[in-house]
Amino acid sequence: MNKAARALLLVIVLAVGLRLAYIAFAGQTLSLSASGYDDYAVHLLAGEGYTRFPDLHPDSDLPPLYPTFLAGVYSVFGRSAIPVAWVQIGFDVITMLAIYAIGKRVGGLRSGESVGVLAAAFTGFYPYLLFQDLSVNDTAIFMMLLAVGIWAAYRVAEAERSRSALLWALVVGVTFGAGALTKTLIVLMLPLIALWWWRKVGLRRALGLGAVTAVVFVAVVTPWVVRNTQVQGTLTLISTNDGSNLYQGNNSCVADYLLAGWDAQWVDCLNPTPDGLNETETSAWFRDQALVYLREHPADVPRLLLVKFVTLWSPELLPRAVPPDANLSNEAVLQYETPLFRAARVAHLIYFTPLLLLGLIGIGLAAYQRELTGKYAPILMVLVCITAAYLIYHPSTRYRSPADPFLFVLAASAVVWLCERWQARRPLPV
Repeated sequence: MNKAARALLLVIVLAVGLRLAYIAFAGQTLSLSASGYDDYAVHLLAGEGYTRFPDLHPDSDLPPLYPTFLAGVYSVFGRSAIPVAWVQIGFDVITMLAIYAIGKRVGGLRSGESVGVLAAAFTGFYPYLLFQDLSVNDTAIFMMLLAVGIWAAYRVAEAERSRSALLWALVVGVTFGAGALTKTLIVLMLPLIALWWWRKVGLRRALGLGAVTAVVFVAVVTPWVVRNTQVQGTLTLISTNDGSNLYQGNNSCVADYLLAGWDAQWVDCLNPTPDGLNETETSAWFRDQALVYLREHPADVPRLLLVKFVTLWSPELLPRAVPPDANLSNEAVLQYETPLFRAARVAHLIYFTPLLLLGLIGIGLAAYQRELTGKYAPILMVLVCITAAYLIYHPSTRYRSPADPFLFVLAASAVVWLCERWQARRPLPV
C-alpha cells in the first residue's frame, strides 16, 4: 500500500469514526419526521403502495428512490433513524472514494494523489455532512450517485478500449437514472457530459457513448414514468412537486424570507390553492402562479436571482431560524434553534468559508491552465447545473450540499498548487 492509499484509508477511518461518534452522542437529533419520505416508506413496507396519505390513494409528489431505500432499511433493522444513519455512512464512504478518484484526475500525474486525498478529507470532515448525510433525507444517496456518475464520466473519456468506454457509459446511465429518481436536476448534466465527451474523444465516438448512456438512463426511469402516468391519467415524469417548488421560489415575499435567513418553503404570502384540483392540476396551478408573478414583476427578477444566488452559496448555514409565522408541516425543524445547532452554524462558517475562497482560486487555476473545458469541466458542470436549478426554484444549504464535494476538489487543487509554488520559491538548502 503506497503513501496516498494509506492517507486515504486514514481519512476514511477518521470520517467514519466522526459519524459513529455523532450517532452515539447526538443520535437524538436524527428524526424520522424531518421529511416526508418516512410516510412513503411506512406504506411501502406495509404493502400499501407508494403513497403518503392515510386513505392510501397513490401519489407522485416525491421521487421514489429514497423512500424505497428507507423501506428496505426498515424491513431489515426496524423503523428507526439510527440504522438509516448507519447505512448512509456507507454512502459517504463511496462518495469519498469517488471524490478521491475525481481529484486524482484533476491533479494529473504529478499532483493527482495529493489533490484526491485532500478533496476526500475536505468532504469527509465537512461538519455539515456529519448531520446532513446521517439524517432521514435523500442528500447522502444523491451525493453518492452524483459523485460516482461524474467519476464514471471521466473513465469514459480516458478509456482506450471501446468495451471499457461502453461499460463506463453504462455506469453513467445507471447512476444518473437512479439520481433522477432522487433529484431530477441531474438530467441537466447529461447533455453537457455528452458535449465534453465530444471534445475529448471526437464526435463519432461521443455520439455512440452518449446514446448508450441515454438508453440506459431512459430504461432506468421509464418504469416509474409509466407508473406515474397511469396513476395521474396524463403524462407525468418523476414527480409532481416541481410546481409547488417553483411557486415557493418565485413570489412576492420569498426574497425577504431568504434575506431574513428563513426557508422559502415557509412563505406565508402564497395565494390559496383552489379546491377540486387533482395532483397534476395542482402542480400546474402552482407553476402558473409563479410564471404570472415573474411576468407581472420583471423589475423584481434581478434582485430575486441575486438573493437566491447569495443564499445558495453563502458560507452561513441556511436557513438560520424559523419565522414566527412559518407554515410548518412538522415541528422537527425547531431543533435548528437549539444550542447544538447554533454551535454547528459557527463550525460551518469557519470550515466552509476558506474552502469556498480556495474553490474560487481553483476555478481561476482552471482558467489559467486553459482547462475550463478540459479536465475541470465535469466539476464545473455540477456547480453550474445545481446553481441554475436552485436559481429557478429556491435555495438552501441542504440543496447546495451535493455540489460541495466538487467545490472541495477545486479547493484541494488550489491548495496543492499554492504549496507547490511556495516550495518552488524557497531557496535550496546549502
